[in-house]
Order: sequence, then C-alpha cells, then structure tokens
Amino acid sequence: MACYPATYYDPDGGFGACQNPAVHIQNSDMVVALGTGNWNGGSHCGNTITVQYQSQSIVVTVRDLCPGCQGANGIDLTEGAMAALDSNYINDGVINVVWWFN
Repeated sequence: MACYPATYYDPDGGFGACQNPAVHIQNSDMVVALGTGNWNGGSHCGNTITVQYQSQSIVVTVRDLCPGCQGANGIDLTEGAMAALDSNYINDGVINVVWWFN
C-alpha cells in the first residue's frame, strides 16, 4: 500500500470547508481535511476515512479542505486525530500514513 503525508492543524471551532453551520470543528475532534486531489467539490463531506500509521488506526470524518496538503493524497488531521496516531506528532510534524474511504 502506498503511504501519503499527513500533517495536523487547529480548526479552533471553525466550520471547515464543508460549511455545515451545525458543526464547529474543535481541535480535539476526530476530523480530517482532504487535499485538493480528493476534495471532489466537497462530495465527501460527512463521510469517514480510516487512517493507519504504524500499528494505530483511527476513523475520522471529512469536514474540511486542505489546499496546502502535500501531494494529491495528502491529508490534514486535527490535533486530536494526529495525537491518536502519533504521541510525538508535534516533533514529527509530518507522518506517512495509509488511508482509505470507508
């Protein structure tokens, strides 16, 4: 399986690119921002993906767009999601993950 770069960000209660006014994305939420290569006009908003890093796997909900993500399949995770995968995420910054749509 191919690995793709994952970074993290702090949405700080924003709506994200999915623009759902009922959802304020918190830094601790299990949320992902898709890169432009997979955004597809926001068609995946509200869907989930599984992200795997080493022996850890998490399920996160698509709520945002990451126009600056690395590569066509790069993703941006909230701090809560990134911390669930990598306890050293602040120092690591970018990790290589496998991910897929559920």
